[in-house]
Amino acid sequence: MPVKLEDLVAGLLRQELDLYRLLRSRIDAELEAIDGDDMDLLMSILQEKQSIISRQELLMERWGDVSSELGISEGRDEPVFWKALASAVGERGYEALISRVREIQDLVSASIDFENVAQEKMAGKLSELRSRMSRVANGKKAVRGYMGSI
Repeated sequence: MPVKLEDLVAGLLRQELDLYRLLRSRIDAELEAIDGDDMDLLMSILQEKQSIISRQELLMERWGDVSSELGISEGRDEPVFWKALASAVGERGYEALISRVREIQDLVSASIDFENVAQEKMAGKLSELRSRMSRVANGKKAVRGYMGSI
């Protein structure tokens, strides 16, 4: 049983890591699209990111299988889950799995940082666009005012 369980958890962690790596690459592409003012590409990238996030959500549901296998109701966000997993797979197996978890945590943390940068850049672009639109509106008012005085 422990080997099968360890393989299941290792597989889920591998899939999760792959999805986070893919998401990180899309965040990098998002930053490039923002910097290059390529809104069509940006929209495409945002759709790809949503698809990846949906796949991550489906993967998260599969962790319930691990809880069931461990005979607990708590999910992987609870300390009880990790204690039960450590007991089931042994110290060596647990350390290998935790190493992968830490790798995922580091990648998630870096991805969040880069996503925040992307959001800040998007906010700056939006502010810039609003400013341009305001200048255009003011210019139209000036033209109307000029035309009305003739």
